[in-house]
Amino acid sequence: MTGNCKIPYGISSFTRLREEGYYYVDKTAYIHTLELCGPFLFFVRPRRFGKSLFISMLESYYDVAAKDRFQALFGDLDIGREPTENASRYQVLTMDFSQVNRGADRTLQERFERYIGDCLDAFMFRYGDKYDEDFRRAFAAADAASKFTKLVTYARTKGYPLYLFIDEYDNFTNAMLRAEGNDSYEAITHGQGFYREWFKAFKGNFDRIFMTGVSPVTMDDLTSGFNIASNISQDMACNAMIGFSEAEVLKMYTDFKGTGLYAKGEPCDWVRAIKPWYDGYCFAEEKRGKESVFNSDMSLYFLQALVKTGKPPKNWVDRNIATDYAKLQVIADIQRRIDPERAEEILPPTETLAADGEIAFPLVESFSADQIQNPDNFLSLFYYYGIVSMKERRRGADWFHIPNVCVKRQVFDYLRLHYTHTRSPNWQEWARLASAFAYDGEWRPFLERLAADFADTNPVRGGIQGEHRIQGYMQAEFGHLDFYDLAPEMELARGFCDFCLFPERHRFGDVTHSYHVELKHSAKDASDAELAAKYEEGVAQLARYRADKSVPSLAHGTTLHQIVFQFKGSELVCLEQIAEEIL
Repeated sequence: MTGNCKIPYGISSFTRLREEGYYYVDKTAYIHTLELCGPFLFFVRPRRFGKSLFISMLESYYDVAAKDRFQALFGDLDIGREPTENASRYQVLTMDFSQVNRGADRTLQERFERYIGDCLDAFMFRYGDKYDEDFRRAFAAADAASKFTKLVTYARTKGYPLYLFIDEYDNFTNAMLRAEGNDSYEAITHGQGFYREWFKAFKGNFDRIFMTGVSPVTMDDLTSGFNIASNISQDMACNAMIGFSEAEVLKMYTDFKGTGLYAKGEPCDWVRAIKPWYDGYCFAEEKRGKESVFNSDMSLYFLQALVKTGKPPKNWVDRNIATDYAKLQVIADIQRRIDPERAEEILPPTETLAADGEIAFPLVESFSADQIQNPDNFLSLFYYYGIVSMKERRRGADWFHIPNVCVKRQVFDYLRLHYTHTRSPNWQEWARLASAFAYDGEWRPFLERLAADFADTNPVRGGIQGEHRIQGYMQAEFGHLDFYDLAPEMELARGFCDFCLFPERHRFGDVTHSYHVELKHSAKDASDAELAAKYEEGVAQLARYRADKSVPSLAHGTTLHQIVFQFKGSELVCLEQIAEEIL
């Protein structure tokens, strides 16, 4: 048990977390790792992984003004038992560029420099006793650029070591790129652009710098102005530096057992239940298949529900994170702003990803905004935004996969929105048919509805893209059946069933019908013989799947329906139940 410890969901201040009795997953041992990596570091991760809390922890550790609180903050942590020689050594300047967009009463440059000025004023308030009165008076009257010059000059003269932390370095530039396009973006990041000039000013004036963001795009555009930061984002030693390892999640769930209403269920069983939903991230090639990372915010969200109510949250995807994870639309908007004629190029790889659950591409570590249209760069944004994560090296290619159910839902949401943007589906009717599908075994009306809706989407392309489109569409629709654990391409009897729909027992234990749906697609000019061969192939596959020994336990007492769902182009040509059996 944790005693009076509180769950740190949404807490990004390390001092508040420690002083107000919040639980802390100890990441301080990584300080040793960072100091070995060098003095100027750059680190990217998807949002909602705990980067801000990590920076806050580093700030507290290195802050000379917090030296008298070092033992209270770090004494019982890994780094407190073996501190480095740099502990409590620096005057620390911290900036969070996600705050720059607040307020629209001035130009972006004015808002940015006002924010820099506010950060410098906060710095002087904290360390003012180290600076003489005349300096402080001149400092207070100066603009942001002059404040900065005066500060670094005085600190250098006095021998004060300085540490700069920048959180969300690319937040407002990404927002600009999405909303205004490449011209406005280039105006501030190229030539004499103010953002580029500020990074030139940062260079060489700090003893240490640590920056975080989501993607390396903006940093590449600033390279000539700031070319000494080491990108440690894919360093194997930093793979689990942000987020939680499975061992950390298990320990936390074990520590909270018996707190509040969290009394039932073994911690290992809860971790096993949330693993498909929140785990699956890997950020280092050497760790592929060996070490994965849980999304920390989602792990805390679920635990908070257990403690408050004694049961899982009704919705396993936190609404705040679900909104934040609308990343495919962000990428599409950026692409549209940069090159409107290529705005739809996000769709084919997204359909491939939805259909196959994986995609291969060479990960590009650095590229500028005007190179986003390059397919490899474009797909690399899928990785940086957390839509895919490292999976394996196979047949000479690097493969990436959708890390978990939460992200899979975002992929399905994007596809569903794209497929239906030209019409107004009756979602209440869809929900009624879906309920009858799960509880009454009325499969035909629901599947016929899906087929009719698919026929109303954009014209189907031929070949493999056409197959991926229908697979992607059906994935998006089946993915919104909350009643089921959707297992596309599940391996059964040495084959892969297109759609295995088995009840999601934690939330819908009363579902009475399960499904094997074998999707068959042929080109719109396919012959009757070709269609017949596809049908027979589907029947044979379903028979093999049913013989797999794992099926009865997966179906868990429900009635299993095995169905061939066959299309010619966008036309439904066969919808037939091959077998029905209570298991």
